[in-house]
Order: sequence, then C-alpha cells, then structure tokens
Amino acid sequence: MAPVAERDQLREVVRDLLRKDAGHEQVRASADSAVGYSEDLWRRLNAELEIGRLAVPEAVGGHGFGIADLAVVLEECGAALLPEPVLGSAVLGCQALAAADQPAGIGDLLEPALAGELVVAVSQGGAELTAERTSDGWLVRGRRERVPHGAAADLVVVDAATPEGSALFVLRTDDLEVAARTTIDPTRRQADLAADAAPARCVVGPERAPRALERLRTLTALAVAAEHAGIVGELLRSTVEYVEQREQFGRAIGSFQAVKHRLADVLVDQERARSAARYAALAYDADPAAAALPATIAAAVCGDAAMRTAHEAVQLHGGIGFTWEHHAHYYVRRVLGDEGLFGSSRAQRARVADLVGV
Repeated sequence: MAPVAERDQLREVVRDLLRKDAGHEQVRASADSAVGYSEDLWRRLNAELEIGRLAVPEAVGGHGFGIADLAVVLEECGAALLPEPVLGSAVLGCQALAAADQPAGIGDLLEPALAGELVVAVSQGGAELTAERTSDGWLVRGRRERVPHGAAADLVVVDAATPEGSALFVLRTDDLEVAARTTIDPTRRQADLAADAAPARCVVGPERAPRALERLRTLTALAVAAEHAGIVGELLRSTVEYVEQREQFGRAIGSFQAVKHRLADVLVDQERARSAARYAALAYDADPAAAALPATIAAAVCGDAAMRTAHEAVQLHGGIGFTWEHHAHYYVRRVLGDEGLFGSSRAQRARVADLVGV
C-alpha cells in the first residue's frame, strides 16, 4: 500500500493526457457522438499508453504489469468520466481474451483487441445463453440485455451453457441483433444483444470456465471500485474549488462551518474509497482466487462513497448543480447507471456475507 514511484508517474502521464483531451465539454461532445466516445482519444490511449496491454501477461502480447497499475488508469478515467470503453474493452475484454485456453488460437482477435483496434464488450450472467457444437464450430443462441458499449463493440465475450457446463465464447457483433438502449448515463452506453445461431469461438472451455468467470467477476468489482474512487477524488477537488470562490454575505461559502463539515465527511469517504480500491487491486495481483472478498468490499465501500459524494457535489454547487448540464450531475448519472449495471452497495454487501459464510 506504500506509494510506488512508477505508479505516481503513470498517474501524472494519464492525468496530463486527460486534462488536455477530456475536459467536461469534450466528454459531453464525445458521449453525444455517433459511437458514444472519442475514437481519436481511444486511439491515443492505446497508442501512447497501451492500456489494453498494460496488465496482460507478456507471453500473450502484453506488458506484464499488475492490476494495481491498471487501477491507476481506471481511477483517472473515472475522475474524468471518460465515455471511452476503457473498463469494458481495455480491462475486462482484454483480460478475458488473454485468459483463453489457447491464446494463439484466437490471436487474430487478441492482438487487435490489445492494440485497441477491436473494441470488446463483456457480458457475464443475466439471461442464459446456450451454445452447441456443430461440424463447423460453435453456435450461440439467446439474448443479453444492458451490455456496456454493446452497440459500438466489434466483439462480445459471453458465458453460455453447453452440455458439459458453462464456457466463455467470443462472438462478432456483426453476427448479432443489436438494439441500443436509452439510459440515464450518456457516458456509458448500453445495448441489448440477441444471438440466433450466431457463430462463436470458444475462449475458455467448461473445465476452466468456473475459475475464469469468478476471476472476471472479481476483476469487474475492483475495476468499478477504482473508477468510483477516482470520481470521489475529482468531485471533492472541484467542489472545494467552487466553495472557495462562491460568496454569500461577503464571505466564501467554504468558510461556513456547515459546509466544512460536509466536505470533511467527503474527505473521509475519499480516503476509505482509495484504500479499499487499491488494496483490492493489490490483493488480486497477489492471488486472484483469494481476491473476491476485498474486491467486493471495495465495490460496496466505493459505491457508497461515490453516491454520497455525487449528491453532496450537487447540493454544494447550489442552484447550478441541480441542472442536468452541470458536470456534477453527469457524475450522478454515472453512479446511478453503474448501480444498475454492476449492482448496488446493498447487493455487494449481501455477497460479502455469502463469502464469509454469514
């Protein structure tokens, strides 16, 4: 948990890039574009920072760093509220493909995904998909709803039931029926995907699939927690900046005791969120199989912290904070959208109870 110079340097590099190319107005414009994100910034994130390769083993084309390093990127992306598919593709998608039983067998998909040339969506759980083997390969049938970046993705990784058990498959979205959804969060678009005998390639077979799916679930929890920790930090920074400038009765409102107490509570939330998220990432690097508990705790702690901080930011920005156009409200939308997509803090705490046998 001690500071690591290389991670601090990585944070500054990511922050400098996003400060120039991912201000609030740029994020809004990107989120409102046809694909829902800036394709130019996505290319730069992959060309200059190689985010997809960062935590992928060197043996399959990555750089071999840990999830703790990738979590630094996620914190900064959460702080900037990036609409680019960093979480879905560069983290979950690339990790899912890299975990293949035979990575060389999907090399034509893995390498472009690591380079950001193919966008990968991941859908785990939900309505059951079924897969059957034919003489020409695998065919997948079924429907998945609310897939993050489903409409903009080139590939989607799903779990599907086979006669031997669940397995992980990758499908091309060109072979699926894709229906974009209207959601509260414009910075993380969703789509419904339907497969009617869609050709698929098996990534992880039934023998290894349970462990791979559990690791993917754990990685999702800690990755979202890292984004939420970044959101808390950014909202605290911007709100403090505002209350130091906004005046009432001839004084900056930040000098009022009531405002100070509310911001002190947000600072406590920031420290709790950062500690929980960073510990979960380090635990995953140490032993992914044992990281489910700290990752789920981090998801609960960071989800609560992000929700409280987003609401405080709106309140402390006064009348302007209540408008949908204000940046604080965009963070409210993201946190509410994530709660629906990845589970509420209540659901995460229920999972903690299951994990510890309560």
